[in-house]
Amino acid sequence: MFSRQLAERAAANNPIRVGIIGAGKFGAGLVAQLSQMQGIVASAIADIDLAHATNAYTASNIPPDAISRVADTNTLNDTIRSWKRAITKDGLHIIQSDLIDVVVEATGIPEIGAEMAYHTLMHKKHLVMVNVETDVTVGPFLRRLADNAGVVYTLVDGDQPGVTMNIVEWAKTLGFEIVAAGRGTVFYDDDRAGVPETVPQRFGFSEELIERRTINFKMFNSFRDGSKAQIEMTSLANMAGLAPDIRGMHEPSVNISDIAHVFSLKEEGGILSRHGVVELANSIAPDGKTTLDDPLRMGVFVVIRTDHPFTQEDLASYNLHPGGDGNNYLLYRPYHLVAVEAPISIAKAALYGQPTGTPLPTPVAEVITVAKRDLKAGEVLDGSGGYTVNGLIEKAEIARAENLLPLGLAYGVNLKSDVSQGEAISYDMVELNEDSFVLKLRRLQDATVW
Repeated sequence: MFSRQLAERAAANNPIRVGIIGAGKFGAGLVAQLSQMQGIVASAIADIDLAHATNAYTASNIPPDAISRVADTNTLNDTIRSWKRAITKDGLHIIQSDLIDVVVEATGIPEIGAEMAYHTLMHKKHLVMVNVETDVTVGPFLRRLADNAGVVYTLVDGDQPGVTMNIVEWAKTLGFEIVAAGRGTVFYDDDRAGVPETVPQRFGFSEELIERRTINFKMFNSFRDGSKAQIEMTSLANMAGLAPDIRGMHEPSVNISDIAHVFSLKEEGGILSRHGVVELANSIAPDGKTTLDDPLRMGVFVVIRTDHPFTQEDLASYNLHPGGDGNNYLLYRPYHLVAVEAPISIAKAALYGQPTGTPLPTPVAEVITVAKRDLKAGEVLDGSGGYTVNGLIEKAEIARAENLLPLGLAYGVNLKSDVSQGEAISYDMVELNEDSFVLKLRRLQDATVW
């Protein structure tokens, strides 16, 4: 794909220089993968905890004397020129460097992600957005900023939205209709109410792993309380133009062999009311407690459709699982490799000026905020993966018509009224933080997109 071009960059002593903002599990994993490649290098890391940034490098065999702590952009540039690695607490030092080619935003926090993304694009640098929480809140606006700046704003390969988008793009290129696209989940009947301190028990994490891989309990709780899957499928929806069939998606319990049948129209024996949707395939049985025999787990899928009998015969002969009365077929990948595949997006942006996937100018879906439990007026919402709210996907026009609060704005805001568990929270129910950067970008998006 890019090996020849990267080899040429390496031979010319001119690698793609990458700056990473956020040195959690993903950031450290990305450094590890880049350390095994030629023609591309993780030149700088920003994290509020410099120990995390240092560990990301030392875990990839970068000696401590080759790592320099910097406090301004000029020093960062000097460090890069000396072929050392720079660490800083301030992502703006990376963004303002004229030596960094691609910025990777991996904090997972909408407020920080919005600010870092905005300044990256204003400095006309390619941006690889790992922070889907920010993308689903202001991604279309960021895409417009990137277009105006002549740079790439892209979601990341290896994460499920990007991996699924690769299959969607492949299928669309070949003329197939997209019936449904999505990812697998492992969603138990009590997961929706999950809270951060249950993460070690639910995931089976040891204390040693938690410390070594800098596990963020709140982030990992968002995987188990359902919010992350809803966020990721909203990101995919807005890239591929695939709206949800219903609020929150169907998320049926389904084995791999049944995906194409279940995600077909109702009149064809499936559960969908329309084609062209995002969905989730739950790996847990209908009892909410046991695992299915052959589930997708954390893989991704696309159900495609063709009405041409010649192509139908070919797809069937290649053992693709069928559905939709023989018109629909399953494409799937049983894994995604998160940070491992992320360099593909970096190289694609730097070498070809192309994204893995980028939001359409007008969103088709929104992640709305729903009460995780009964909430009282005066309580402070704590966003995805916390104690107070979940995120659910909804059609953008419905979310707008009902004035529903995007999950990306539900951080550190006060409730003005009581809310029952499962109730959607509207803008009218909260006191917004008028100093919030992501709120300002969201208002700009709303003013220009609709």
